Amino acid sequence: MKSQKDFFMGLGIGLVFASLVWIASSYTPLSDAEVITKAKELGMVFPRDIGIPQTVVVTTEGANSIAPSNTSPSPVNGKQNQLDEEIEEAAEVKKPVEKIVNYTIRPGSSARTVANELEDMGVIADADLLVKELGRMQLAGKVKAKGYKFDITYGPLDIYQVIKDITR
Repeated sequence: MKSQKDFFMGLGIGLVFASLVWIASSYTPLSDAEVITKAKELGMVFPRDIGIPQTVVVTTEGANSIAPSNTSPSPVNGKQNQLDEEIEEAAEVKKPVEKIVNYTIRPGSSARTVANELEDMGVIADADLLVKELGRMQLAGKVKAKGYKFDITYGPLDIYQVIKDITR
């Protein structure tokens, strides 16, 4: 009986020791090139491979020192200038005007009243969905009467974010 116990104890210790040695010897840090190669083998596709435009950095340091050889406009240069102007217009990012809505929930207001007012103000897209979700989550009676600020710069907010805000 003792020899069987010793056998399994030795076997277990041997397996643990062997696994530790195997784990320690198999760990080698990978270089960036190896990581990229492995990623390509596994199917990773880089944005430049599928044609997504990359950000181009243009410097004008050397542009002033080069004298133009031909100063007369040609049809090709005219088209190029037109393309350059279109690219500059497209590159101008117009920030949307920030639109913040202040809303105060009065004491005693029902969930239906709050939902309709929020929909009228553009905070949510569907008042019925808000009421339905408040009922489903059993939060219709937990709407807090206080003032709120909603940022609707990019359109109506997510219904669940509004529920989270008004029931805190």
